[in-house]
Amino acid sequence: MSRRGGTRVRPTRKPIVVVAGEDRNDRLSLRILLEEFCPEMRGRIVEIGDPVRLHQATGANLAARAETLARKVRARAVRDDTTVACVFVHEDLDAVDDDQYPITRLRVEKALEAALGTAHYALAVAEIESWLLLFPDALTAVSGSWWVPARYRGRDTGRLTDPKQVLMKEVSGSSRRYREADAPEILGQVVAMGLAASPVGRNRSYEQLREDAARCCSEHISAKSR
Repeated sequence: MSRRGGTRVRPTRKPIVVVAGEDRNDRLSLRILLEEFCPEMRGRIVEIGDPVRLHQATGANLAARAETLARKVRARAVRDDTTVACVFVHEDLDAVDDDQYPITRLRVEKALEAALGTAHYALAVAEIESWLLLFPDALTAVSGSWWVPARYRGRDTGRLTDPKQVLMKEVSGSSRRYREADAPEILGQVVAMGLAASPVGRNRSYEQLREDAARCCSEHISAKSR
């Protein structure tokens, strides 16, 4: 990179927010929510395309995986000649919310923080589909044939054992069956309809993401923009 008189020229781009996840649908879903929770992130979010596999790792294995991700994040910042404001890593727990959930989430988040400095671990319980079930009106807006049964409304959706099957078999119909690729479109409707701050029910991992986005926004983006 360019130097002048031995002193590195300061980056001219705004600090970036890096998103990583299991696949493209999850990363795009996370981007949509983050930009809604913190509008200042628009134009700052970049993605790391490699799939994430963290929540079942422990000890040295977890530290090594976190460091591998950290190297990719640092490389992206160097390539863009900028710095990193925050990193958000999404993964599905593939299990219901219970007493083990916060232990697992904090174990991984601490490993990410050790490798990256500022990192937030969005560990969805049980999976990202449980977030979608919090917004029945958005689901119906995507397809008029989709309807969330009353027994799933106002629930703690993190306690549902298989929210993906609920969406595929009980919410969506034969005219259009729910697919994982629908998640970003559904969350886009959540944002367009102004529903993101008013879920029907609760989900601890969704609430955690909102809190983490607000913290990144106030501590690492808005504060530095003033």
